[in-house]
Amino acid sequence: MKISIRFPTLVGISLLTTTLLACSAVPPAPPETPETPAPQGEAAPSNWADIVGPISAPPNWQVEPCVNAVLLCVEADGELIGTVERFSHPISEVPMQGGLPLPEGSELDFLQAWVSNHYRTIEEDRQVADPALKFIGETPVAISVGTLPGLRYDYTIEHPNGALFDRGVGYVTTDGTMLHVFATGVISGDPSGSFSDEELFETFLPHLNTTIQGLKL
Repeated sequence: MKISIRFPTLVGISLLTTTLLACSAVPPAPPETPETPAPQGEAAPSNWADIVGPISAPPNWQVEPCVNAVLLCVEADGELIGTVERFSHPISEVPMQGGLPLPEGSELDFLQAWVSNHYRTIEEDRQVADPALKFIGETPVAISVGTLPGLRYDYTIEHPNGALFDRGVGYVTTDGTMLHVFATGVISGDPSGSFSDEELFETFLPHLNTTIQGLKL
């Protein structure tokens, strides 16, 4: 990766273990799991409560802003099962933009490049952790993020035998001035990851799409 897309501390696309603990009592994390690299720029924490609109959820699930304002808590039958993280930061602070403003009409091209950079950094990080791991990045798909055009990205990382190592799903958009990122995923074997159960994660994803499209952006 020629351009780093990390922050000084893990935010944005990272699936923070410490912040999940802040919204509910969760068992301590096991030995370190490789962390997911963060997006470009210095992120400004952003409150879900400021932008959340109609929320979609499966029957008997509850989805609402956590006590930790950057997290959306997902519960099933009263038990916390995962989170979705939100961060926003100025386009001018995204390293791949070099401090320059985003030219009008170039938003989707910028988002495509952002996702490509993010994929590349994640793949490189995982190769450092274990060269046998296989990164699979899906082609981003267009999706509205509130009233803004955006992209949904989806990647998986597998062991050589095909077993899931981890997975990330995110939504990214910009109004030309700010970059907004919403991210979640599965970290296998890590109870303090965003989701630790792949089946529950898959059940929630269609509802997350609906919720993202209804945001007040």
